[in-house]
Parts: sequence; C-alpha cells; structure tokens
Amino acid sequence: MVSVEKSPAWFEKTLEDIRSLKVQGAEEIARAGVVAAARLVAERRDVDAGVKALLATRPTEPMLRNALAAFRRAVKLSTPVEAARKVLRHLDDADGRIAAYAADLITPGHFYYTHCHSGTVVKAFLEARALGAKFAVRNTETRPLYQGRKTAAELAAAGIPVVHVVDSAARVALKGCAAVFFGADALLADGTVVNKIGSEMVAELARNRSIPVYVLANSWKYDARDASAFKTSLEHRDPAEVWDSPPKGVRVVNEAFELVNPKLITGIITEYGVRDPRSAILEIQRHHSWLADDG
Repeated sequence: MVSVEKSPAWFEKTLEDIRSLKVQGAEEIARAGVVAAARLVAERRDVDAGVKALLATRPTEPMLRNALAAFRRAVKLSTPVEAARKVLRHLDDADGRIAAYAADLITPGHFYYTHCHSGTVVKAFLEARALGAKFAVRNTETRPLYQGRKTAAELAAAGIPVVHVVDSAARVALKGCAAVFFGADALLADGTVVNKIGSEMVAELARNRSIPVYVLANSWKYDARDASAFKTSLEHRDPAEVWDSPPKGVRVVNEAFELVNPKLITGIITEYGVRDPRSAILEIQRHHSWLADDG
C-alpha cells in the first residue's frame, strides 16, 4: 500500500473503505477520491502522495484516475471546494444524460437484465420508472460479494419488480428479456469494455438470443490502452472471499473483472448518446483528448 506521510485518520479510512468495497462502483469511488483530494489540498497536506495512495486502491479503474486528474487541473484555477464541485457537477450532469438516453430504450411491459451493481444503470431504470414505464428487472446475485443484492434492493425500493437469481441461472433468466444493461469499469481504446466477471458470459448468451446489450458509462471511464495492454491489469481479489479454508490441493482464483468483446455490445451509452463501441470511443476522444494524456 502507498501511504501518505502523517496522513490523518479520515484519509486512511477513505482508503480502507475503497479497498474493502464499503465504497463501491467506479463513480462512487471517483467521488470519494475527489472529495478526499480536495480535503488534502485544503489541509495543506502532501497531495501527490495522497493521490498515489488513492490510485493504488483501484489501479484498474480509469474513472478515479481521470476524475483526480480533472480535479488537479481545476484546482490550479480555483479553490479546492470549487474544483471538487466542478468535477462532481460533471458526474451529476453525465448521469442525468445517460439515464435519459437509456430510459428511451426501455419499453413498458418487458423484462430487462443486469449484472452486478452499477449506479448508472440503476439511475437509468429509475428514470424510466419516473417517466411512467412499467417494467421488471432480472438481475444476478454476483458472487462472491453479492453486489447484485444492492441493485435488487435499490430497484425494489423504487417500486420496480425484480427477479433475483444465482449467477449460474443467467441463461434461463435471460429468456424473454428485451435488453441487457451493464455498467462499466473501463472503456478501452479499441471499444472493449471492462466490467464485473461474468459480463462477457451474459453478453454471449444475449447475442445467441438476439438480445441487445447496452453499456452505460461516463466518458471519464475511458482508458487509452487497448484490450491486449489492459489485460494484465485485471484485478484478482482475495481468494478467501470465495472459500476461506479450501482443502489442500485446491487453488481458488477470484477474478474480479473481465474484458467484454465489443462485437458483443450493441451500444455504449455515454453522456454523448447511444453509439456503437467504436463510434463511442471516437466521440470520447474528440471531447476529452486530455484523458489519454493524464491517464
């Protein structure tokens, strides 16, 4: 772990909350990182070391890296509070636009499928419901940490019916679904999407049933690497999350993320609209050339 010299207890707690997934989801992690960086600046602490420590908690998530880069650019021209607010406003505005674009794809009377937990996907479903669409969602539990339960709870609290299934029931649960909606941890330069393990399996099953697959992601999730360069960075979490005391001779592998082939993706929905993977990446590069530079 990268540490911050004489770092305060609140900062160490932020780092641990991110590592332990108490704070989860690329956008929520980015928000927490920006708020922490702003406080470090305000307290006149070692911001460079602080940013390194924050990035070390989630080295495979470009949104944290890009949000912190945006903050550091903004803070040169304003106060820490104003710079943080500028970054957070981008996140809020992008969320609203993405939710609106996705809601247009949700037709009343159908089932929609999602995997793991994506705050962006949840917001899209809530937007569609607020506009009057009555639909239902099928989602997977997402072992070993069951992030799918959070998705199910949030949707159910908003009055959206949810059918919650074990991961191995994905093929059965997809039957009759009108579309699949995923979040993303990264959007790579070749159109590949990085998301929770199991995502490509679901995408392949959906393709076999001619079910469209949409990825909802803020443009700041862009990473200038392609799939071959990113592959070695995929996170493996503690095997004990899967099996805390396996018998001798059993090696537990706990892969957290995987690459989703862009050929399996119908469209990537960013704040710039719904586009095929390659067009979505070109649009991001056109609007945010600095992401590649700072990333």
